[in-house]
Amino acid sequence: MRDICYFQVLCQVTVVSLLITGCDSGSTTPTTPVESEIVVSSAAETSPSSLQQNSQERQANSVTETKKSDTKKHSNHKSESENTQTQKTPETIYRPDDQRPLHNNQRLALLGIHLYESPRLKLYTDIDPKLAATLPAVIDQAYPAMVDYFGPLPPDREGAEFQVTGYIMQNRELFQKAGVILESLPKIFNGRHLGAQFWMDAQSENYYLRHLMIHEYTHCYSMIMDNIGAPVWYLEGIAESMATHNIDQNRKIHFNVMPYNKNDFGGLGRISLIEEAVRVAPPKSMLEVMQWESNDFVNNNVTYAWSWALCQFFDKHPRFAKPFRQLSRHMQGKAFSKKFRELVKNDYSDINDAWLLFARNLQHGYDFERATITFRPGQPLGQPNLSAIAMIASDRGWQSSLIHVEQGSTYDVVAEGKFILAEKPKPWESTADGISFRYFKGQPLGRLMMLIRPDSGAGSSSSRSVLKEYPLGANATWMAPVSGTIYFRLNDDWAELADNQGTVKVTVTQKKISDSGNLSKK
Repeated sequence: MRDICYFQVLCQVTVVSLLITGCDSGSTTPTTPVESEIVVSSAAETSPSSLQQNSQERQANSVTETKKSDTKKHSNHKSESENTQTQKTPETIYRPDDQRPLHNNQRLALLGIHLYESPRLKLYTDIDPKLAATLPAVIDQAYPAMVDYFGPLPPDREGAEFQVTGYIMQNRELFQKAGVILESLPKIFNGRHLGAQFWMDAQSENYYLRHLMIHEYTHCYSMIMDNIGAPVWYLEGIAESMATHNIDQNRKIHFNVMPYNKNDFGGLGRISLIEEAVRVAPPKSMLEVMQWESNDFVNNNVTYAWSWALCQFFDKHPRFAKPFRQLSRHMQGKAFSKKFRELVKNDYSDINDAWLLFARNLQHGYDFERATITFRPGQPLGQPNLSAIAMIASDRGWQSSLIHVEQGSTYDVVAEGKFILAEKPKPWESTADGISFRYFKGQPLGRLMMLIRPDSGAGSSSSRSVLKEYPLGANATWMAPVSGTIYFRLNDDWAELADNQGTVKVTVTQKKISDSGNLSKK
């Protein structure tokens, strides 16, 4: 099994738990305040929805046991209707009591801290009133998105709707003087949350001001219950994901979106941080990201970027999106760890390789659907002079050729056919050699590219060798540096695959004599 040790270690690290997290630039992790009266009263490993299901299952079991007992004690059996009277009333799960402080709003206003309130947010801030007045409505739109993603919250004992109090601070000393920053609160870098309250610094970019506010609100919503056991990479990554948003022409806000450019996501910089990182070093493996603890996020935007990217990889992946999103319903106790192991199963090597390719190629507007790779092992050609054919689509990312090559053997590759790379301003027709007037990552647009996914134990010097790309063009002769399955793609921007049309026919022939040396172009 490929990288079995990675999977074993993964199963150990996914139980990392965190109750309160620092945000944006990172911070240390305080403990969720203990609710003396309202705690999850069933198994701590389950979500509120599954708790109710388990309660019903226990009731059914109770009825069964009662029937058995009565059968032994009495010769005449009780009727089914009499037995059902022994059922217990389902125990209602409540969310923690609302412990937000009540402020003297007139006093705060005299200090320059004004209140802006909506059903879902009480905002105290000293920023520009025109901007401040627009922010509660953002959270009102975020609330149904949270319900949809994380599931509805348990009810409040008093029947109150869920509302959060937020403090956005232009002058933090002013808020300290007003006494609205808890003395027990760990140091605030850019943002911090505790229960149904959050504190954050004002931001120079309006987009990032909203982003950080939604990030903190996501923590308040998703972590309001006791005994949160989800690991820190997920808690921070999913808060970053939910906070990444855009506003359409009708002023409707869309959450958990993929940034499609830099201008509309001013101040975010998550993709740029990863692009910079992979220019100088291989991408972080899944395991490396999942091993981070809360202190790794202190004043470190890079860890936030990687955690966001890993959540995006799972959340937008055609195969993993549905089970990954179900994790949000299992954040208490050990349930998250169990569900994540079920998602990964024995496929850590495949998933990690797909993740590495995603992280290596991540960019604004990345086309998840067309760029997703499906690993399919190839078959060997068997003997010299035998050939195999692969049809490679121009509108997809890496595609398995279903051809297996042997280390040290030499192969010819011939790619035939023309395809379209763009329709406007006029169709860009190309062959597998590519077009010379536009380049992407140092190679002509449309050029046939190859990578080899090594076999397990094939002598690869690194688990990241799948990232090695070879530009071939329409004709090439090369020696396989490692045994494995070859994958092809026609070079194009990962955000511009949708307007491509056509395929090329790629013929791979094993030569009689194996030439020494590295890959070479004819």
